[in-house]
Amino acid sequence: MSQLAEGSVVSGEVVAIKPFGAFVKLESGETGLVHISQISNKFVEKVEDELNVGDTIKAKVLSIDSSGKISLSIKALSDDRPRGGNRRGRGGPGDFEDMMKKWMKSSEERLSALAAKHKKGR
Repeated sequence: MSQLAEGSVVSGEVVAIKPFGAFVKLESGETGLVHISQISNKFVEKVEDELNVGDTIKAKVLSIDSSGKISLSIKALSDDRPRGGNRRGRGGPGDFEDMMKKWMKSSEERLSALAAKHKKGR
């Protein structure tokens, strides 16, 4: 049976990547899953953008369910907290507002460029 405990830090090798996360073979011989939402504090669109098969990683054991499934988190060990020191864990209002401001600025710049181009065409 496993010597692993929730909250412990483990090392392992990424052995498979799926759209929903990465399977990690732990030093104990067991396999755990790092869900895509537990890879980084930043948004991860594709697991392959952050992890590759063969990578050695450290992760925190989040849970071990009754069937023995091991849930791991890389981001729980990370110091790259979301901007503003938000500790809620899911981004937060400041991050969303910053993203919206950037999007609005970019959108306005594109509209201005299109309007100028249209004006020249007349």
